[in-house]
Amino acid sequence: MRGKMKAIIWDGGDFPDSLRYGDFDIPEPGPGWVLVNNKVVGICGSDIHILIGDTKYLVPKKNFPAVLGHENAGAVVKTGEGVTSVKPGDRVAVEPIHGCIEFGGNCPMCRIGKYQLCQSGLTHVGMPLTRMLPGGYGEYSIVHESHLFHIPEGVTFEEAALLDILAVNVHAVNIGQPKLGDSVAVIGCGIVGLDMIQCLKAVGITNIIAVAKYEFQAEIAKLLGAKETIILNNGMDPIKEVMKITGGWGVDQVYECVGGNTDAVSQSISICCPGGKVIMLGGASKPRAIDLQGMLLKEINLLSSNSYSTFGTVREFQIAINMLQDGQVNHKCLVTHRFLHEDYLKAFETVMSKENTNVIKAVFVRE
Repeated sequence: MRGKMKAIIWDGGDFPDSLRYGDFDIPEPGPGWVLVNNKVVGICGSDIHILIGDTKYLVPKKNFPAVLGHENAGAVVKTGEGVTSVKPGDRVAVEPIHGCIEFGGNCPMCRIGKYQLCQSGLTHVGMPLTRMLPGGYGEYSIVHESHLFHIPEGVTFEEAALLDILAVNVHAVNIGQPKLGDSVAVIGCGIVGLDMIQCLKAVGITNIIAVAKYEFQAEIAKLLGAKETIILNNGMDPIKEVMKITGGWGVDQVYECVGGNTDAVSQSISICCPGGKVIMLGGASKPRAIDLQGMLLKEINLLSSNSYSTFGTVREFQIAINMLQDGQVNHKCLVTHRFLHEDYLKAFETVMSKENTNVIKAVFVRE
């Protein structure tokens, strides 16, 4: 299926002049690869950080021009030689992370199923920080068949497009291993933090404190299972409030879901109880200072959580699908804004103006 497709194309320059909606080459699936028609793609905060320049310095120049978008769900259009797991017409969710094995490599991390830690050829669909394949901001993407998952009956493309986010949280909970009865704080109630609340609830955690920037985020956090909410824009001090709620002790675990340029990691250490865990999954856009002495004195375990892959022998993306199919997670209430691709500027401006738009998750959809 050679030819051109419509896509939002970034040339690597300054936002927004570096973006255009135009023609881009349709990728051709080789042996083992599949061409997917992207139906819905989420607009991720990491995309915005890249486009506005916070993390652009991490993007290799060879990736330009780039078609972003790594939260994709769509339909199979064409299969390469040897593909047996999917066929044209199948509805699929895209796991964007590819290790070196799909390109003939055999690194130690990929051999044990930890392909998100591949050091020999990590490749993403729609994420330009590594080797890159065209993403969901275009009509079509190629994906290795081993990174496509069938969308269950009754699950919409919109719900499935958020599976990448859910899998990120599944991985973090697998790393943190919270125990029944633990008190847990979730720092940040954007889409990642809200899915984190649902993941924690799914494993039996009920004592959840959600720290939100905006009141509308706190309302959704309550709806999804948070017991207490702290709203930063209402002038609340998260450290004082958590200590008040816990009688000065702190919480057993903290899941830091903010990243960016914030002091969320330092705050997480401050509200964690002695011997507790801080699980960091928010991507930083610049180096951040950490209170190492505070960690040492309280023997806090700081754990990093990078994307997802396998847990034991089970793919964490599949765990996320099972949770969605079983009704343990509500993705319907999280998609608040929908845009056509040609309206990309309005879409990005909406995501960057949460305080005015009350956006939880914005997606691009095809007519």
